[in-house]
Amino acid sequence: MTTSITSTCACGSFNLKVDFPNSTLPIDRGLCLCDSCRRLTGSVGISYIIVPSTQPIDITKFKLTSYETTDRVTRFFCQKCGCHVLVLVSHNQSWHLATGPWDRTEGIINWTGCKWVKDTLDGGVSVWLRDIVGPDGTKKPLQRWMSQDWNGGELVPDHIPLNVLPEEKNATTDPAKLEAQCHCGGVKFYITRPTEDSKKVRSPFPDLMVPYHSHASDNPNNETWWLRDNDTKYLAGTCTCKSCRTSSGFEIQPWAFIPKCNIRQEDGSPLDFNMGTLKRYMSSKDIWRESCRVCGATVFWHCKERPDLIDVSVGLLDPKQGARVEGWLDWWTGRVSFEEMAVSRSLVGALEEGLKKWGEERAVKEGKR
Repeated sequence: MTTSITSTCACGSFNLKVDFPNSTLPIDRGLCLCDSCRRLTGSVGISYIIVPSTQPIDITKFKLTSYETTDRVTRFFCQKCGCHVLVLVSHNQSWHLATGPWDRTEGIINWTGCKWVKDTLDGGVSVWLRDIVGPDGTKKPLQRWMSQDWNGGELVPDHIPLNVLPEEKNATTDPAKLEAQCHCGGVKFYITRPTEDSKKVRSPFPDLMVPYHSHASDNPNNETWWLRDNDTKYLAGTCTCKSCRTSSGFEIQPWAFIPKCNIRQEDGSPLDFNMGTLKRYMSSKDIWRESCRVCGATVFWHCKERPDLIDVSVGLLDPKQGARVEGWLDWWTGRVSFEEMAVSRSLVGALEEGLKKWGEERAVKEGKR
């Protein structure tokens, strides 16, 4: 007996059915938070599941771009929409399938926590993924591993606060410039602090703050919702919509909302969507996504409705700032954008609950409650 899933990228060029023997299910999996994966994808946590060896994969059937990250790992992403779909590990010729584009994960994947937490410097998304509800309805704690091994590997010590680890979190960087780049370095840019021009942007509220299905996202008073902390930081949040999942390849897409005027190319010139190795994909009418055509990293999302406010993948931001980049970003904790579209309901439920608890604890600490 087997359980089948279908993995389909945003443009539909990649469509693969995989059968998992029921005797192997559920499969334990933790999200990888390492610097390399974050810059390869733009995400804050990625996951792949090994394809049963009884199901050989013929990649010549698909239009994929390959990118070697090490001498033993080659990643593949869709040439058109940029979705990461496969990894080939050379030493044993095993194929691993990115989990974001799956049509189902419940009962197949047992989410166990986060690995490579040490790379994040501040705990990254692991500070929000605390507990998860299992298929039997009981809640269990999610684990946090310092490095890669979740089978007996080193756990993050309980006595270390996850928002201040480790010592190099406060590495010296330019306080007026937040650098960003993809894994291959073909896309490089930086973000500047908010200015008066940042307030001139016009935009409705995002689904992150006001669910689109409520039909109440208009912003008649032109509130500058993207500016936070007395206009010194930018709003950031997480999205689990189908378009993000199937364009990136992963369950959780983190976006920072940055005015176009505050995004500069490496040489200081204004943002140009033709810079470096960027390529564009129209994911819906008047909605565009940019990714790196060499390494496949998701970089930008923007649309005709709000052309002067750009969504920037948080995973590309300077890792010395900490994965959550809280010196520049203020995370929205009230909602995960388009959580109702999530396929991995238990994982996203854990994320949303953890965000709310984290926000409440932060408010108490800051004396706001």
